[in-house]
Amino acid sequence: MITREMLLPFVAYVLDDALGVHPARDMLPNATLVVWQLGVKPMAVAVQSYFPDTLIDADEAAEIVIDYLREIKVQSAYPNYVIEGVR
Repeated sequence: MITREMLLPFVAYVLDDALGVHPARDMLPNATLVVWQLGVKPMAVAVQSYFPDTLIDADEAAEIVIDYLREIKVQSAYPNYVIEGVR
């Protein structure tokens, strides 16, 4: 089973629910990870809330990521899986 810790090196973007884009080093520990399996390596996008201590659920995170990837012209389908953030 893939764990959150295993996916952290594969985080390509960090987004928030106010449509901000952040460097990976600014990812919060409760960010939700939206993951695609690309061949043998995953690609993860972290989604966190602009508001402190607020979690983003799986459906909202996937929607935010898919919209962002389409905006920057990266083709995206629905993710293979989502690992929700924890408090």
